[in-house]
Amino acid sequence: MKIIVTLVAWAALAAAQCVPVSHDRILAGDLSASVPVLRSIDPGSAVGFAPAPGLTRVFAARELIEFAEGHGLAVPAGTVFSGICVVREAHPVSPDDLRAALLASIAVDGAGIDLLDYSLQPLPDGKLEFPVSGLNKPPADAWESPVIWRGRLIYDGQHSFGLWAKVRIRVPAQWIVSRDAIAAGSTIRADQIKELPMRPFPFPASAVLSRSEVIGKITHRNIPAGQAILSTALDARREVNRGDRVRVKVDGGSAILSFEAQAETAGIPGDTVLVKNPTSGRSFRARVEGEGFVSVHCPLGEGR
Repeated sequence: MKIIVTLVAWAALAAAQCVPVSHDRILAGDLSASVPVLRSIDPGSAVGFAPAPGLTRVFAARELIEFAEGHGLAVPAGTVFSGICVVREAHPVSPDDLRAALLASIAVDGAGIDLLDYSLQPLPDGKLEFPVSGLNKPPADAWESPVIWRGRLIYDGQHSFGLWAKVRIRVPAQWIVSRDAIAAGSTIRADQIKELPMRPFPFPASAVLSRSEVIGKITHRNIPAGQAILSTALDARREVNRGDRVRVKVDGGSAILSFEAQAETAGIPGDTVLVKNPTSGRSFRARVEGEGFVSVHCPLGEGR
C-alpha cells in the first residue's frame, strides 16, 4: 500500500485556473500536474467524464480522495486536498482550416473562395464538415453575392457543433451566352451564341457549358442578348415540325410501304405525331424515327 505524502502547494494552483482536457474523458494524467499525488496512478485511468465544450467540471476534495483510495493509495489523516476545476479544451476554428474544408466540399479545380465572416465560438478539436446541402445560393442574376454556408464540427466521434461561414465562391468556366436576343420557340443556331469565360457560383446546375448542348435546341422562353443560356430554357430539337414533308414507312408485316405525307404536329424521336396523307386526305398517327422520318406498324392498308 503506497502512502500519499501531504501536499498543500498544489491546492492554490488548482484554484487559480481550470485544467484543460482535449478528450471526452478526464484521465489521471490530465490532473497529475496540478495534483502531483496522482502521478503514482496509471495516467490512463479515467477520473470521470469531461464537461461539454464551454462548461466546467469541479472535482471536490472528497472525490479526489476516493479516486486515490480506489487505486490502492492510502490517504493519512491531515492530508490537505482541495477541489480542482476541469474545462474542455477549445479554441476558435482557424481560417485556413475552415477554408480548406470549404474547398474540399466544392471539389472543383481552380475554385476560389473569399472567407468574409464565420463562427468564432471556441470549439474542441474535431472534423469540419460543410455539405453542399448547407450552402445557400445567391440570386440568379448576381452569382458573386456573398452567401451563408452552414456546417458542423464533429468531435468525440458522435457529438457535433453547428457553425457557419459567410463566403463568396467562384469557379472558372466557359459559359454559353446569347449574342443577340433569341425569341421563344426559336431553334438556336451556332451564330446566335458565343462562349465567355466566367467565374460563377460553383453549383449552377442549369448552366450550359458546351455549344453542342445548345445548337439545334428550341428555347421555350425569350433569352435577352448577353444572357447565360440555361438548360431549363431549352427543349430538345424537334426532328419533325408541323407542316414538314416527312417520309412515312408503313410496316405491314408481309409488306413495307413508303410514301410522303405532311406532319400536322411536331415531335422528337420516340414521340407520336399526327400525319396527313395528301393523297387520301386522311390523318393517322406515326412514330418519329429521325429527321423528316416517321413510321407506322400496322396491317397493310391501315392508316393511309
